Amino acid sequence: MQTSRFSELFEGYLADKLTPKEMLELEGLIADENNAAQLRQLIGQEFKNEPTAVQQLDTDDNWLHGLEQKVLQTIQKPEPAKIISFHNEWVRLVGTIVLLVGLGLTVRYLVDNDTGAPKQATVLPGGNKATIRLDDGTQVNLSESQSEIVLGQQLAYADGSLVQGIAAENMSGRNMIIDVPKGGTYKIALPDGSKVWLNADSRLRYIVDRADEARNLELEGEAYFEVAHRYRSKGKEKILQPFVVRTPGQTIKVLGTSFNVTAYSGEPDRTTLIEGKVELSLPDGANRQYLKPNQQALIQGRTITIADVESSGFISWKEGTFNFSDESLDIMLNQVARWYDIDVDFTDPSLKKLKFEGIVPRYEKLESLLKILEKTSDVRFELKGRLLHVRKK
Repeated sequence: MQTSRFSELFEGYLADKLTPKEMLELEGLIADENNAAQLRQLIGQEFKNEPTAVQQLDTDDNWLHGLEQKVLQTIQKPEPAKIISFHNEWVRLVGTIVLLVGLGLTVRYLVDNDTGAPKQATVLPGGNKATIRLDDGTQVNLSESQSEIVLGQQLAYADGSLVQGIAAENMSGRNMIIDVPKGGTYKIALPDGSKVWLNADSRLRYIVDRADEARNLELEGEAYFEVAHRYRSKGKEKILQPFVVRTPGQTIKVLGTSFNVTAYSGEPDRTTLIEGKVELSLPDGANRQYLKPNQQALIQGRTITIADVESSGFISWKEGTFNFSDESLDIMLNQVARWYDIDVDFTDPSLKKLKFEGIVPRYEKLESLLKILEKTSDVRFELKGRLLHVRKK
């Protein structure tokens, strides 16, 4: 975060000139404890522009006490037992704090806590995290400063730099697993030109180079695929080579297409077709079905149900947003938990079936995302360490 950007947004806010997107950006900056010193400075400067309020603070203790109470009543405390008090360094800023609270900005991180209780750590969104494992036991953590790995005779990042720790001679014809943990995501470029985006808590098994066989992958978790055409020669004939993705609940065969697969343990498998055509079936080959663009197959047990959907909403995760469309709260929070690497506890199981619809930025801090969800639902959240409690309002 650049100081000039924070100042620009702060001044634009006071002038009522921010767009909704800029408001969301400013709220995120204010909710970040790392920006507290900068915000103190901005509020202090603004307060200097209110000489009448300064004089009132100096001459009317009752007014100050009432103002403090107004702040305490307005701020939504992160913990029920937390007591917020004002030190001398904050006295000059109370007036502007009330102004900001009245206008709806989050300022609870701006006040100090005299109780000595530890502050709740900020839970940051996920980032580029993945591990590659070969069948000989070799394991390498991929760089978090990179976002894409290119598979081939050598392993390299998208910028051409080589992955350290795996020798080139170890690669040909070897099974490999790309493992993306909770709080991670990574893009994989396959040797045939196909591309895969792996979401958090996902694993992709791949055979590096077997030109005489179909392109086979095994997936647990969620991935978006863009499949390239690939041909192999059979005499004088060129045969289009299929691309096969297997999950515990289904087998998907494609010739050239883009689609999204969700296959997390405990949730129904979903295959959403963006473009092209896919054939899918149960793992034993039964119940063969075909998908057209903007259709989704839902696999529950041995039942496959196909429905028309707006497919773009199911791949928004790779573009940086959560896109929930009539989604149950338990499935929705499963996505949030995987991305922020947290656990979720429902105090009332009936809350799991609540429906939610909306688009939420995926790279907000968790606290900011939870505030958005609270405003649009009948639940409230309490975050204790990395455990999120879900309660009725």
